[in-house]
Amino acid sequence: MSSWANRNIPRKRDLSQIPSEFRPTIVPRAERPEVVLSEKYQDIPMNEVIYPSMSFEDLYNIGSRLPNDRPHDRSVKNDVKKAEPIDKRQYQIKKIESGYSSQAIELHYQDKSYVFVILRHIGTTRDNDLWITSYNMIRRFYTNKIIIIDDNSSINTVNGKLTNAEVIQSECNGAGEILPYYYFLKNKWTDRMIFVHDSMFLHRRFTDEELDRPISFHWHFNSEEFKGDRKIATYLTMLPHATDLVEYAATADWKGCFGGASIIDLSIVEMLEKKYQIFSKLILSIRNRKDRETFERILGILLCREELINPAHPSNFGAIIRYPKAFESDSINYETAAHILSQAKYDTAIIKVWRGR
Repeated sequence: MSSWANRNIPRKRDLSQIPSEFRPTIVPRAERPEVVLSEKYQDIPMNEVIYPSMSFEDLYNIGSRLPNDRPHDRSVKNDVKKAEPIDKRQYQIKKIESGYSSQAIELHYQDKSYVFVILRHIGTTRDNDLWITSYNMIRRFYTNKIIIIDDNSSINTVNGKLTNAEVIQSECNGAGEILPYYYFLKNKWTDRMIFVHDSMFLHRRFTDEELDRPISFHWHFNSEEFKGDRKIATYLTMLPHATDLVEYAATADWKGCFGGASIIDLSIVEMLEKKYQIFSKLILSIRNRKDRETFERILGILLCREELINPAHPSNFGAIIRYPKAFESDSINYETAAHILSQAKYDTAIIKVWRGR
């Protein structure tokens, strides 16, 4: 009777009644492919704070996040791996210098006030030495205000007290090179902005000639290989005067702004926004490396179209392809890069390093 009454109730399979060779393989839930894939997309703790009191071994053994930018999209921050062994002689923990250097001065030129803007992205703990060195080198030469714009870092660093500086957490993750212009336009800190990446370091003071123009790129690149780039045309169609700009980009000899980094007058930024709405429109579309590379070209196109850039002398330090060991990862820190430039007798106020990020 009970069997008949319970006939529709599923009964648990007794595996002992099944010959061992025919038993299904039991896979723990944590090892199932669908579970592993699902866990990969779960949130991981963000903005991990690294304190200066930690030892070198602790700092580099906590597990560094994969560097998702250059060549990958840095908006993806979910992959985690154990940090590779670090050569302590190659990577040294940087400390923020307190106060100003005794030789630091306030930068003014022709009654123009200046602000330094560092664009920062920390994907791994060892990226800290980049922005810290960039900050320290500015403080070696100048006392001007420094703005640090943090673009989607996965790690926060507490490593000293900043002097006459402000940190802005960008609300537009991945927008990269357009952010300094956007916030300069929004906040109007000074008359002029000197924009550098966290991988760019001051090497000497700027000369009067390097400060003489209202806009000058740090380095430039030529337009030949980008003729017919559909992404450039796509971005230009978002702006006013699109037809004229697309034709100009396809036919004219314009110069691109490497890394979007420049010395620029606030009046130029305001003019570009008023006429082309470049910053308010494009900041909503730039999210990955390809987008950021396109902005370098769009900025150059507009400035050349407005004849604000002299094609014969578009940048202070020349074509980026002539920079010693450009795009090579050998010069991973300021000291190594400075030695390379000294050997090459390359004169520049700004040193650039590549980390393969």
